[in-house]
Amino acid sequence: MTSTGRLERWMRAHPVAPDALLALALAAVTGPPSLEILRSATSPGWVLWTAGVCGVAVLASVALRRIATQAAFLLAGLAMAVTLALPNTTVRTAGLGLAGAGNEIEIPLFFLPSSAVFLVLLYAVAAHCDRVPSRLALGISLAGALLCTARTATAYGILPAGWLTLLLALLALIAAVAGTWSVGRSHFDRRRRLAEEAAEAAERAVTGERQRIARDMHDIVAHSLAVIVRQAEGGAAIAAKSPDRAVQALTVIAGTAREALTDMRGTLQVLREAPPGEAVQPSLAAIPALVERVRATGVEVRLTEQGTAGVMTPGAATAAYRLVQEALTNSVKHAGSNPTVTVTVTHSPHASVVTVADDGGNAEDRAPVPGAGAGLRGAQERVHAAGGTFEAGPADGGFRVRAEFRARDREG
Repeated sequence: MTSTGRLERWMRAHPVAPDALLALALAAVTGPPSLEILRSATSPGWVLWTAGVCGVAVLASVALRRIATQAAFLLAGLAMAVTLALPNTTVRTAGLGLAGAGNEIEIPLFFLPSSAVFLVLLYAVAAHCDRVPSRLALGISLAGALLCTARTATAYGILPAGWLTLLLALLALIAAVAGTWSVGRSHFDRRRRLAEEAAEAAERAVTGERQRIARDMHDIVAHSLAVIVRQAEGGAAIAAKSPDRAVQALTVIAGTAREALTDMRGTLQVLREAPPGEAVQPSLAAIPALVERVRATGVEVRLTEQGTAGVMTPGAATAAYRLVQEALTNSVKHAGSNPTVTVTVTHSPHASVVTVADDGGNAEDRAPVPGAGAGLRGAQERVHAAGGTFEAGPADGGFRVRAEFRARDREG
């Protein structure tokens, strides 16, 4: 992780630090002009000190705006209410360096620049709180805008432009309050939408991983049990006549079961500690061993490989292996006796094609094992997820399964 990433993570874990820096920055901007106004004012000392303390309270609330948002807003609101309740003060314009030196003007003390920081707290409530607290804060702020307009009228009386000037001032305050609140709610809605999208993505990932594990378990168990059943049936039939062949059948059963356990442990490891998708998956290199295991059951399997798998992604290679595994399992379970199965893997610069076909065997000699078709559906899902095309159905008296993975799927 870069130093910038570490800094961002630290700031998210300690929100008071950046908010305190923001409060100091706002104090540096609004503090000096506020102090100049207070020094040029002629009100009693207690009034000026109270106004100054209220300004400091508003600025201090900024540092708490994320860890105690509602409390910070209430503190700032209380400070603004006290400021509004203070009597107006007369300010000597000469002390402020304004035109008309020597004149004096009467102003409400909420005119202090530090009072504008209250909008930062309104934004915080709108951006981080639910609907009810957010709307309540908006209502309080709008009421404050009305009171500010009323205090302005008490300071200046009927202005030269009359009530129109007061109305424009009120509209300006309302626009500032409503605009700040709207920006905050927009940020709140965006954060909630992103959180919902992240939750949906996580749920989809979990569902996809669950489906992948279910497909893996089906492929492992169905294939292994088909081989074991075939060997057990053959071993039982020849045990009395040929003990050596019966021993060979038991050896194949033991090896198949051992490999199935190893595959199951690798798949279940994902549930324990490995992140989704990081479990070791079989690929094209494991197909010859898979074919040999099926041959040991007495099924004639012919494997033909052509070209180099240059266009296949790891996901496509795993899908191809599981396709061959499922197709061979189906041939062992559903074809008649003495079937011949052909496995063809052909690679070209533009595509890789995997085909598994059987001739049906002697269907009248052996009743097929019933199945629900979940294995082929899982194989189809794997192939489509890897960007390939899938075909399965009767062909030449038997059954054929075919998948094609094109080069553009890897590029996309």
